[in-house]
Amino acid sequence: MRKRLLLLLLIAMQSVALMAQEARPQLVVWLKGGEKAYFDLDKLPETSFGDGLLTIKSSTSTVSYQLANVLRYTYLNVQSTGIDDMSSAYGVKISELGEAVTFRSLKPGTIVRLYSLGGMLLEEHTAQDAEPLTITLRSYPSGAYVVKAANETIKMLKP
Repeated sequence: MRKRLLLLLLIAMQSVALMAQEARPQLVVWLKGGEKAYFDLDKLPETSFGDGLLTIKSSTSTVSYQLANVLRYTYLNVQSTGIDDMSSAYGVKISELGEAVTFRSLKPGTIVRLYSLGGMLLEEHTAQDAEPLTITLRSYPSGAYVVKAANETIKMLKP
């Protein structure tokens, strides 16, 4: 009886430890091949871009990825910053290659703007009668871009 109780207690402790481990705030790099790389935020990862690479340097390691292989990077298990999830508010879908963003649920008259990372306005569109509105980066060089719709902002990285 004691062995069973001890075994159940050990299993419960492992489950709690795994749940705590999964809930750690992390930076996640999504690669085009479907792989994901996780970096614990308590290791203070710093991201930088240069020479066609995304480099992540933390207190324990430095890793670089070819930008051509990076789909996007996001944060996991991070407290909300107060910005609503755009996918529920505007039906946002980012293309698999990260070259386009489509808004499926904008109110007619909503203005959508595409900016360079330096703040230069590149494109401006107005949503029409519940039709999807797509902003594409295909004609722009590799780099980071900002798409603004109403009070929401999406940062995109074109490999």
